[in-house]
Amino acid sequence: MARRVLVAAGVVLALVLVVGVASASAYSSSTWYEGADGWAQARRAQRTHGVPIFLFFTAEWCAPCHALEEVLEEPQVRERLRGLIKVRIEPDEGEEEEEIFSEDFGGSSFPTLFLVSPGGARRRIAAGSAERLLRQLP
Repeated sequence: MARRVLVAAGVVLALVLVVGVASASAYSSSTWYEGADGWAQARRAQRTHGVPIFLFFTAEWCAPCHALEEVLEEPQVRERLRGLIKVRIEPDEGEEEEEIFSEDFGGSSFPTLFLVSPGGARRRIAAGSAERLLRQLP
């Protein structure tokens, strides 16, 4: 009897783990969250889906940011980004956005990219070519 209970518990645990992994790996979206409100929405989505956040700090006047936007639209990059929660923040758009950029992430130049793990660890990513960016993404 005890063995049956242990086997049943093991099966239930295995199903829970498989469902949890499947839901995390199944995340796929082309949506970009925008601004401080988008950052808050992205963090809520991360708690739900358990996937990293790709955070892009940009500015309208920034030529390298516009070049990076083109890299982000390349098919291989766009496909890889589908598995991440994406946020674009322009610090020039408001106090909250500036605070996230400079105080929360220590940003000082554009473009600035981060990966934020579900556990909250932050890793800065170097902008550049599609190949360079793909090497840094999960």
